[in-house]
Amino acid sequence: MSTSFQPLRSLGYMLRAGPPDEKNEVLAHEWLSLKTIWEATRPNVTDPASVAAIDSLFPKSLVWKSGAEEWHELNAAEQAIGLMLFEPQLTTEFLILIELGRARRLTNLAAHENNAKLFDTPDESDAAMRRKRAAYIALLDDLQRWFINQRFSRRLRSETASRLFFFGVCVMGISILPFLLYFLIFSLKFDGSSMVPGDVAKGYKLFSSNPLFGLGMVSAFGILGAYFSRVMRFQMNVRTFGFEDVMTEYQPRMLYVRLLYGMIGAFVFYFLLRSGIIGGSAFPDLTNISVGEQIVWQASETGISPSSTHSKLMDPSGLTILGPTVDLAKLLVWSFLAGFSERLVPDTLDRTEARAKAADHE
Repeated sequence: MSTSFQPLRSLGYMLRAGPPDEKNEVLAHEWLSLKTIWEATRPNVTDPASVAAIDSLFPKSLVWKSGAEEWHELNAAEQAIGLMLFEPQLTTEFLILIELGRARRLTNLAAHENNAKLFDTPDESDAAMRRKRAAYIALLDDLQRWFINQRFSRRLRSETASRLFFFGVCVMGISILPFLLYFLIFSLKFDGSSMVPGDVAKGYKLFSSNPLFGLGMVSAFGILGAYFSRVMRFQMNVRTFGFEDVMTEYQPRMLYVRLLYGMIGAFVFYFLLRSGIIGGSAFPDLTNISVGEQIVWQASETGISPSSTHSKLMDPSGLTILGPTVDLAKLLVWSFLAGFSERLVPDTLDRTEARAKAADHE
């Protein structure tokens, strides 16, 4: 008899529901399966009022949309019909749902597996049927709640991803802006004088002569690092991402605070470098910070040598490139790290404070 019914096994397909405004074959099939179950159960229901009440739960035409309201109506109809199920259909449906519950690793799975003992014997007394229906409805309700939470989490992830994308576009614009301003002013200062291999345009000193550009680039990369830390955390925890994560870390105000924290961290780290409190070969030499337009040289007809000692063998190609120095690259990397890490700057300040206290006691 169990093979003639379409059980509620397709609940598992809820996770594949599409956007609410598109036709969803899964939801239509759910209603069709439920209708089949009800048609098989109806002859056993003797109360005309119950029959009429359940009949009224079915839509007059197939439901293709998959919004929250449509799923809620289906869930209500499933529970109402579940209270009317008789043996052996009730046992069949429970066993199918318990397997689905194991696959979904329900929190209350142990309790439901304990209730499975009720279905070991084909007892159709009124008391036994009440207990079986109660166990079935409890399991069905837990599964429905699990799927509701999954749909809610999926929507949260989608909304958070869209928000991060918007923030990312803005952050990338902020990161590029200092370079655009630099190159614009650089092009105005470039006098077009002839150069020899190894030379860069005179405008490259604009960076070191105007600290505001350095501070702007440091700030931009601090913001970029802070943003990347949030995107990376979201990407790494996307499967377990939940409501609390959104409220504590991914609300717009919380993202603004995190970006501001990254910018301030890059600020502080920049001045720690400039003051000489921290330094070493891994850190940039701020006196060598520059970006310049460099000529691309090509081999002359007499030989090939990129070495400065054989510069006469190189001819201008007519092309120029803009390239940062190694120290500028180091500065931007450390600025990024200062924004990315929430502990880099605080730990550096703690060590600096400890050294200052130790010096006072000497």
